[in-house]
Amino acid sequence: MRLKILLFILVFVLIAKQLTQIAFAQMGSGNQIGAVPLPVGSGARALGMGGAFIAVADDATAASWNPGGLTQLERPEFSLVGSFLSTQQDFDPPGNIGESTGFSFDNESVSRGDLNYASVAYPFRVFGKNLVASLNYQQKYDFHTDVDYDFISSPGTLFAANVDVDFRSTGGIGALTPAIAMQVLPKLSIGVAVNIYTDEYFGDFAWKEKTRTVTSTINSKFPVTSTSDIDLTFKNFQAVNVSTGMLWDVWEKEEKLLTFGAVYHSPYTADVDRITDQSFVRNGIPVTIDPDHVRTHLEIDYPMSFGAGLGFRYNDALSFSLDVTWTDWSEFQQEEENGDKTRPIAGASTGRDIDDTYAVRFGTEYLIFRQKMIIPVRGGLFYEPRPSLDDPIDVYGVSVGSGITFKRFSIDAAYQFRWANDVDGEDFGLPVGTSSDLNEHLFLASVIVYF
Repeated sequence: MRLKILLFILVFVLIAKQLTQIAFAQMGSGNQIGAVPLPVGSGARALGMGGAFIAVADDATAASWNPGGLTQLERPEFSLVGSFLSTQQDFDPPGNIGESTGFSFDNESVSRGDLNYASVAYPFRVFGKNLVASLNYQQKYDFHTDVDYDFISSPGTLFAANVDVDFRSTGGIGALTPAIAMQVLPKLSIGVAVNIYTDEYFGDFAWKEKTRTVTSTINSKFPVTSTSDIDLTFKNFQAVNVSTGMLWDVWEKEEKLLTFGAVYHSPYTADVDRITDQSFVRNGIPVTIDPDHVRTHLEIDYPMSFGAGLGFRYNDALSFSLDVTWTDWSEFQQEEENGDKTRPIAGASTGRDIDDTYAVRFGTEYLIFRQKMIIPVRGGLFYEPRPSLDDPIDVYGVSVGSGITFKRFSIDAAYQFRWANDVDGEDFGLPVGTSSDLNEHLFLASVIVYF
């Protein structure tokens, strides 16, 4: 009898130890599950045209797309843009382990509203030259992600257990952007915007990542359930970079006008603190973790980008635009205070490549003139790949937009639909071979008041 009891205790301890190792492995690799920073565009009018706005840039969001276009503003104005984004991800487990381990995903849907853009712009003249100064807030990167999955660890053995993982990420990065533009020649304008990044504008953190792992034995004779929680909070985000742009009226004849725009966004290194809080509970009893609270300073290198575009106004009512943008994601990496360097995507090693991305956008706008108002009709198509380990993720999209403009104010709205197939789950720290299909619905609404 005593021998059976001793064997029971021994097996129980072994199973508990095994599950503890599984849970702690999940906790120790917390950085391997993570959110991919997704660039966010600015303004309902620009996004209604598919984001093809570099050679247009004739409202206050020019500080984001091409500061050189700010000189087209003729009156002081205040603008405010809100956004609502709904993301649907349908995950597929890797085929080689899906059946043997019972690997399965919940199809995830995340919705949230944000302040997309806000600005105050004031045009004036100095020595006969048009100048415009503006102060802007813009949302730059979004980190919202939701991933739930479960699997069987050590299938077919005494230590077999169900493992359920729940990952949530919230937050984003914004910038306060003073900008100024000047008309240096009758048909040439240049501008510069300084982007000041901090998480102190609307909260006390930049973004958060929460991972909960629940592990429970399949063998009912030795019931063991453990829960591990790891919370990463990224705060005290500080960085500065510069955007410079130019807008050139290349050709003009009667109502027709051809413009060329170019913009350069400089690379920058952000300082940010990563605060790790973790806890572990086994069969309802807390297990001591040392340390359970760790603060680590990071330096994250964000990429530079360059864009160029053409705008063609066929007449006062109809116009077209085309943009091409290159982003140097190959330089995207982070360094911890101990000197260790990794990729911010899934905590991969710097030996893993992140390829540069090339985006192409096309847009059009048609203006319907009425006696006291103008009604725009907009549309756009775009190819906007996202950064990923190894090869970029091909993302495609369409957009439509409209609004109404009076003498003193303007209201605009836009809808964008973006989709991608076979998104690499490894970007989120999931097993190799995991993929997902992505659908995004973005709604924007803006109001501009002219003074």
